Amino acid sequence: MENSETEKTEQKQRNILSSLEVTWKEFFNPTLLFLLVWIGSLLYMFIWAPPNDESNLGFGDIDIAYGKTNPLEWSIFMLVGIWALLYAVLLLIENRERFIPSWPFVLASFGLGMYVMMPYFALRKVKKKKSKTKKSLFIKIIDSRILGIILSELGRAIALYGIIAASILGKWGVFADSFLNVRLIQLSTVDFGLLTLFYPIVIWSDMKRRNWKNLKLFIIFCIPLFGSFLYLTIKPPLPEE
Repeated sequence: MENSETEKTEQKQRNILSSLEVTWKEFFNPTLLFLLVWIGSLLYMFIWAPPNDESNLGFGDIDIAYGKTNPLEWSIFMLVGIWALLYAVLLLIENRERFIPSWPFVLASFGLGMYVMMPYFALRKVKKKKSKTKKSLFIKIIDSRILGIILSELGRAIALYGIIAASILGKWGVFADSFLNVRLIQLSTVDFGLLTLFYPIVIWSDMKRRNWKNLKLFIIFCIPLFGSFLYLTIKPPLPEE
């Protein structure tokens, strides 16, 4: 009886998620949306972002080196790199399925973040007629739970360090001033925000790939940063035909 109720609940959740996906496709054109966001981010980068200050090319008030800068600024800079790794472990799996390969965009994202990933999101919906399902050694490595846990714990430690240290040292005001006036900090912070905002899209695609549609869990996975860490920690292995 309990199993029957559980199956009904899971089926209801899958129906809700399917209807939400249909509604999204009816009212929004994902390709157009991503292209508009990408164009907007480029305009912001080259026109509206603070200009370079030759007297302060570093990371705000001090140096980028660990322990010598505002801990919040250092954490954001490091977390942009962590985000690139989080995208890589899911999008490189997706590379087997899409007509447009993801790996060039993934590699470029380690230098330019979401600013270079946006065109891929606009084009990624085109799938191959027959995608590979056999897991290579490389896929097994990047899909391993151990790697997910390592990346998640590293990212969580960096995020908590930045938040706690900045609060103890009273660096939030300094960060706000640096964000408004220092180009690198503003671009990195906006990039971090975009990477955080769009990761649930990658999670949802990956959940479908694993035949794992759970509305309640997906809502939890949408929690900025920490929800993504949780997903990489508990996601089931890829099915293999």
